[in-house]
Amino acid sequence: MTPDDAARVLGVDRDADQPALDRAYRRLARELHPDRFVGAPESEVRAASARFIEVGRAYRLLSEARTAGGVDRAAGPIVAEARSPGAPRTVPLGPFSARLFATWVALLLLGALLSTSTDPIFTPLDLWGRLALLVAAAIATGLTRRRWAWRATLVLLGLSGLAVIASTTVASLLGLGLMAVAAVGIAVQAGLVRFPDQG
Repeated sequence: MTPDDAARVLGVDRDADQPALDRAYRRLARELHPDRFVGAPESEVRAASARFIEVGRAYRLLSEARTAGGVDRAAGPIVAEARSPGAPRTVPLGPFSARLFATWVALLLLGALLSTSTDPIFTPLDLWGRLALLVAAAIATGLTRRRWAWRATLVLLGLSGLAVIASTTVASLLGLGLMAVAAVGIAVQAGLVRFPDQG
């Protein structure tokens, strides 16, 4: 696919700025998402799915073309990231969804609330401090999109898991499970965790 083809697929000028590309991509992704074609004839579903994939490729091609050669046409020169020859290419992150992030945070807080049924290992400060740090690290993962925050979340989840096992209750295990699901969801949204089918 050439840049001209990609621009035609998205319905934008070839030299469109990143916000225009983002708007066109979001609009087409909403229109063509497979969930909108539930119950439609199979041929229509296949056509929409193929177009959905084509729109994604066009968006990536034009987004990458904007920064080719270390120059972002909208912002001027950018610093190119050093990458070793065998390192995987980084895929640009999609638009940040505040609603999805708020859902993950609500699930995280519900898990923390359920986890308070655990008896503290040392003092009440241990329990509240551990939970507060875990919630803060998970939220920092989504807001900063930094690996150190994700690693801190994993360490705190592990420590909380050990603490919960040491004073096991069903509610606290359920709370820890909800917090683990929410923390992984936040990391996936931040682009720090990828599943094999995400290419």
